[in-house]
Amino acid sequence: MSLLIQNARLNKVSEKCRRRVSVGMLSLGCPKTLVDSELILGMLDQNRYEVAEHVTDCDIALLNTCAFINEAKEESLDHILNLAELKREGRIKALVVLGCLVQRYPKELEKELREVDAFMGTGDYRELNHVLDQVVDEKRISYVGHAPGFLYTAQIGRLPLTPLHTRYIKISEGCDHICSFCTIPSFRGRHRSRGLDDVVSEARHLVKEGARELVLTGQDTTYFGRDTEKKFLLGALLQELNKIEKLRWIRILYAYPSCVDEALIETIGSLQKVCHYLDMPLQHVSDSILRSMRRGMTKKSTYALIGKLRRKIPNLALRTTFIVGYPGEREGEFRELLGFMEFARFDRLGLFTYSQEDESDAALLDHQVPERIKEKRFREGMQLQQRISKENNERLVGRTLSILIEGADEKHPHLYFGRSYMDAPEVDGLVYVRAPKEVRLNQGDFVRAKVIGAKEYDLSAAYLELET
Repeated sequence: MSLLIQNARLNKVSEKCRRRVSVGMLSLGCPKTLVDSELILGMLDQNRYEVAEHVTDCDIALLNTCAFINEAKEESLDHILNLAELKREGRIKALVVLGCLVQRYPKELEKELREVDAFMGTGDYRELNHVLDQVVDEKRISYVGHAPGFLYTAQIGRLPLTPLHTRYIKISEGCDHICSFCTIPSFRGRHRSRGLDDVVSEARHLVKEGARELVLTGQDTTYFGRDTEKKFLLGALLQELNKIEKLRWIRILYAYPSCVDEALIETIGSLQKVCHYLDMPLQHVSDSILRSMRRGMTKKSTYALIGKLRRKIPNLALRTTFIVGYPGEREGEFRELLGFMEFARFDRLGLFTYSQEDESDAALLDHQVPERIKEKRFREGMQLQQRISKENNERLVGRTLSILIEGADEKHPHLYFGRSYMDAPEVDGLVYVRAPKEVRLNQGDFVRAKVIGAKEYDLSAAYLELET
């Protein structure tokens, strides 16, 4: 009998060694976290682990979290609890939580969330396989180092979580700015730029894999090179990327306004493949609020920068974000912001209510704005932007645009959806393109289409021709 038991145990061990463990990923938050998630999956030991199609149907579920504001933290916690419930039901066997929330609150999470098998911080992704091995051996582990924010190189493979025709490239990690409302440097670290040649090498590889649009991301893309070469190198990077054959669009996210200088503006305006699109979070326009936020801008310089961008770059699509309800924001400062929105007529705009973040300087300020007033200002600001956005879109009717096709509408034959140069993935609107019956379009195709209708955020267009 003992021999039979021993053989059964050996067979069980042998089966465990032969079968790869399936790993699923759920990535929350911004494109920077998405790049991290692709890197994490790319670093899996393929002899031991395989990637599952869905995070709810795997052996080990990975959840890459966000901790930017309270709303993001709550979303992350909700997903942790949902996956923990799947673990209790036996649908997944283990749960690993990674990323910003873990780096920010390691001890609290480890204490309160006993159902989580492992925690990993933002600077420790190289240890992924070691952590997973511990989880497979049914050990609980917390691996959160003191150095936050993993700075990767082109040599590290990525498993795409987006369609191949559009890929993100994170050109830097962390942030050196000292905005009073933000705690990102505490869990992402100081600004660290990748090497320019390294970024270009990755870009060439992604284009070979099928990318036609590259989206540059980082906490502050305009600061690229300042820490390593003592000068701003985003313009030089754009010039090198512009040379890559088969690449059509280069898009810039998260430009810090005080770093958008004359040279960068000229570069964006002159390079053929750089989209006339700029994501530049301004946060506010009132002098008193900007000074308290420590943004390095004034009302006058903000107005001047918008005017210069509009003059220098024809048909520029400007995206920004604003915070309403920041401590000390009175009705007058809020009206200044609305007036600025009317002046600038942003093509894309995100509005956030102020989030009182632990350990931020702004959290300790007097004159915190009540939630009901924040919400009232948010609604009024969004109503204004919806009107501006619709008026902007209505002016596009009759214009011919290049559209990057992203898919087909399942309910309406011959109707496709995609994006123009004015639309970043996920956060901006869509263009719905009606094509003739004989035309079949695929993901990643570029087409010329004439705008025939406009709504607050989306456009409708008529197919003209396929672009090569």
